[in-house]
Amino acid sequence: MPGFTFRQLTSRPLADGRCRVLLDVTWGQQRVKLATGVRCLPAHFNPDAKPGRWVSKDLNSSDLNGKLADLLSSALDVFKLADALGQDVAPEQLTALTLPAKRKAAAVAPVAAPAPRTFAQLYEQWQAEHPHSTKDALRRYKQVVEHLARYNPHLTLAQLTRAEFLKYIGYLQGKGLADTTVVQHVRFLRICHRISEQHIPSWMTMRVRFGRAATLRPEELDAIRTLDLNPRTQGYLIRERERLLFQTQMLIRDSDLRRIQPHHVTTEHLPGRGPVQLLAFHQKKTGDQVRFPLPPLAASIWQAWQGKVPVIAQQNRNQYLKELAQLAGLDRTFLRVRFKKGEPVEEPRPLWQVITTHTPRHTGAELVLLGSGGDQNLKEVALGHLAGASVYGYDRVERYGPLLLDAWAQVGAMAENAPSPAPAPAGQSGACTPKPVEIRPALVRFAA
Repeated sequence: MPGFTFRQLTSRPLADGRCRVLLDVTWGQQRVKLATGVRCLPAHFNPDAKPGRWVSKDLNSSDLNGKLADLLSSALDVFKLADALGQDVAPEQLTALTLPAKRKAAAVAPVAAPAPRTFAQLYEQWQAEHPHSTKDALRRYKQVVEHLARYNPHLTLAQLTRAEFLKYIGYLQGKGLADTTVVQHVRFLRICHRISEQHIPSWMTMRVRFGRAATLRPEELDAIRTLDLNPRTQGYLIRERERLLFQTQMLIRDSDLRRIQPHHVTTEHLPGRGPVQLLAFHQKKTGDQVRFPLPPLAASIWQAWQGKVPVIAQQNRNQYLKELAQLAGLDRTFLRVRFKKGEPVEEPRPLWQVITTHTPRHTGAELVLLGSGGDQNLKEVALGHLAGASVYGYDRVERYGPLLLDAWAQVGAMAENAPSPAPAPAGQSGACTPKPVEIRPALVRFAA
């Protein structure tokens, strides 16, 4: 912070006894002495007085104090502007404040405005401010920067008017991108405004609709569970199967799965069930706390993990899930709906092609609904949508916990009685016949 000190040059008084007042400015290792143009008797000057009262008992004290205050304010403005632009203050900028108007205009060099930052530079700043961002977030926003460069390599944030913004959205939609992908671009542009300390325009927003997520039937989930995998060459698929089954039975998001720590699982007593392991954590998306009992299959996987979830990038998970589903022969047609320009676009695809990290959570919700005989409230509680008071009350884990365990037991019975999915025709790569196997440790059936 700069230092400002008024002092009087009493060693050189004028004929009438008045002495000149100077303003000393210090910052860093530099110092500048500024002539204020104010003269007064030493008895009338007090540098330690309140601002605006440095000169007193003088006939022109109001005018003299006004000159001092104006100079002090101008000097402060020089430092504020330099700080806002991230520049250093040069001594010439301060001495120019006391020059006559004609000489001041010629002497004061205009402070150069900083060059506008590119979107790539803003992306780098966002990375620096969010060192713990996931690889998936980094990849998504890097793709946005690449699209912006292809759209207009010279475009800056200051040039992004409403008309230019809508033009860019139209460019993305013309590329055939789904609305859920385009909204990631809007989100990044809003982030660029925040880190540039600029107001986010009210029109920089976009509403999107989501199609129904793919879900697995009991027999399809069981086909993946009993899939024969080679631990030596397919260990990555064995670990992905564990993540899939655990995430399905606990109905949690991928973002929550990767955040689970050993202290989130405890053993508590449920009425009529005895000691049961419970998973309790705060959801990343909503911040609400949820508490779920671990069904036997999930408890077995948690024991195998020894409290440490094997975390990988979401992009890799999506790839491995599709490979698992293809090996299990999940080829039934699923009608995927993606919204483009607000209109639904239907895309018939084999089930294995549309499975993502969202599938386990939605599959778990549908299976809980199926196993509970259509208890919609139990499904919402299991999804964490009814945090706090609900139809099951504040002591909900003691009341809905046994219901969840019963629902999963019923789902296991359905899977045992249902026919396995037909294997893919001979000659198709990746097709195999599901059969019971053991993984670390032996995974039990859905039922207790």
